[in-house]
Amino acid sequence: MPLQFSISDLERETGISRDTLRIWERRYGFPEPQRNQRSERNYSVEQLERLRLIKQLLDNGMRPGKLARLNLQQLHQITLQQRRTETVPSAVEELLQILATGPRYGLLARLEALLQQQGLRDFLIEVLAPMNHAVGEAWFTGRIGVLDEHHYAEQTRMVLLAALRSLPQRPGSSRALLTTLPGEQHGLGLLMATCMLALEGVEVLLLGVQTPLEEIVRGAIESECSIVGISCSEYMNRRTVATQLVRLRKLLPAEISLWAGGSGASNLPLMPKGITLFSSLDQISPAIPLDPLTVER
Repeated sequence: MPLQFSISDLERETGISRDTLRIWERRYGFPEPQRNQRSERNYSVEQLERLRLIKQLLDNGMRPGKLARLNLQQLHQITLQQRRTETVPSAVEELLQILATGPRYGLLARLEALLQQQGLRDFLIEVLAPMNHAVGEAWFTGRIGVLDEHHYAEQTRMVLLAALRSLPQRPGSSRALLTTLPGEQHGLGLLMATCMLALEGVEVLLLGVQTPLEEIVRGAIESECSIVGISCSEYMNRRTVATQLVRLRKLLPAEISLWAGGSGASNLPLMPKGITLFSSLDQISPAIPLDPLTVER
């Protein structure tokens, strides 16, 4: 019997909400589920793969009506065409090759070597930022699997934590709380933002992933943070992210800045005043408030 997926599986694996999947089913005739004995929707592996590619192409600006009519081979062709137009840094392609073909122990050593060669700031901006995007692309297209994606995330986490520990301790004029919204399980962007802030002398309270909004507010107030930073991956529903950010802004005191960054924040609708969206890591440093004592000197 072929492997079947529920609509919840599809939502989790593709980042497309079940409401959207039902709308596409009625409007475009795809996805086309089978029904089990309890009349629940079941989907094939082929439909899951098509939806992964569709999600990737949607994020690149294409429309669902056209994509829903294409078969798996046609979707792969469009995806490959888009990838050919992208310039992938040689270091990123090298890391992808190690990740896809091994040996697995070679990934950590290569990441550490690139960090040593480039320094932390350039390593974050020129290697890890494009590598994160490339890993997501490789997963969508089937070049790597979940095991490889998790292996990359954990090896990168080890490298960044070691880099953070090696930074000189400087009393910061600003404090920032970093976390993700409820439902967001990807935390690598948090560590990358933490490193960027630490390079500027900002003291960071790193809470990890999926912190309830009320607890974010409590942590920011109790720790006297001037910034709350939220990392958003592309796997989270954009509407959910926007709704939670607006609610968090209302809960936070006006004097605390609310920042949101990552691939999941890049295509958000216009946010109300008091929410700053970042599309790249190099936008962080100029946005940090100046130390009044430094300005006086």
